[in-house]
Amino acid sequence: MHSPVLLSNGGANSFAAPAESQRLIVGTVDGVYVLARESGTWKVARRALEGASVSSVASLASGTLIAATHGLGAARSTDGGETWDWSNKGMPQFDLWSARGGLLQGRDVALAGSMPAHLMLSEDDGVSWRELPAMRNVESFPQWFFPPPPRLGHVKDIVIDGNRLFVGIEVGALLASHDFGETFEDMRIDPDPRECDVHRLLVNPRSPEKMIASIGLVGLTRSIDNGAAWTPDPVLPQLEYPDAFVMHPDNPDLLFMAAGFGWPPNWYKRGSAQGRIARSRDGGATWERLLGGLPDGQRALFSALTIATFEGGYSLFAADTDGQIFESRDGGDRWTIIADIAPVSKGEFYRALAKGRPRIAGVDDIVVAKAAADRFASAG
Repeated sequence: MHSPVLLSNGGANSFAAPAESQRLIVGTVDGVYVLARESGTWKVARRALEGASVSSVASLASGTLIAATHGLGAARSTDGGETWDWSNKGMPQFDLWSARGGLLQGRDVALAGSMPAHLMLSEDDGVSWRELPAMRNVESFPQWFFPPPPRLGHVKDIVIDGNRLFVGIEVGALLASHDFGETFEDMRIDPDPRECDVHRLLVNPRSPEKMIASIGLVGLTRSIDNGAAWTPDPVLPQLEYPDAFVMHPDNPDLLFMAAGFGWPPNWYKRGSAQGRIARSRDGGATWERLLGGLPDGQRALFSALTIATFEGGYSLFAADTDGQIFESRDGGDRWTIIADIAPVSKGEFYRALAKGRPRIAGVDDIVVAKAAADRFASAG
């Protein structure tokens, strides 16, 4: 059986295999869905962890899968997603927003990040966890926050890059560790932590000194010198809120990004995020919006995006806050809905973008700095 491809908001989103995978595991607000392709058609083959809001699904070098949840901690599967067991030994926080697995300094690890912002590590295949407390020792830590209540910053992204570990805080910082999490440095992508709304960081596999990040409050920012200096990048109008972000592992100039038009306060006012997907063929210098089967002006937000490469090609998978799963097998030119399941969401976005929903204090009571508030007002 080929390794499954994973699709979730805060989990792994780039996969490479010799052959095209026939299994897709999706983390949703109502557990994990295992989709299988049979005779060219995707079907729901299995459900698990029903009732749990799964923020992230990640895979370890061993093949073990980790599902991170809001409020219930982590679960693990050693049989490709068929069965799952809760695995929270030593876990100090249970509202998990991100998870990753891989080889860090040659050691097979799992990492999970929470709200409030804590970073947990497992070195025994996800059986037990310990905190890496040094992440909270950086100078910007007291300023980390998240606009909706309870206004606590969380770990939104985790990147394992050989000997380097990167952690993105929403909102507050992009951190780097070169000593297996013993110490962290703040990469200071912006002098104001309130502007450091880190969603995803991509590292160029051919030139690791080059990095590009999607920043929710700003757009994109990039570094060509291992993070010593950062330069904001202009983004196409109506792609103001980038979140899901992938890079083709064999062609770092080929990028795909999911974004909303304006920012969350604008969405709630008009009742629509107008989620969209865009492609860049020149490393993010220019972008083109993709349609070809994608909805134009939809209410929902595309909250997860995955690229899966194989010999001779690659596939893209996208999921939205209504639970529609889309696939493209031609580089993003044409898309097909392959499943309609539970919503895939960052936090409460699926509730905030539900049709005709009532006011929700934990969603609508947003507090941001003046610069961000002015930005929201300009988007209408």
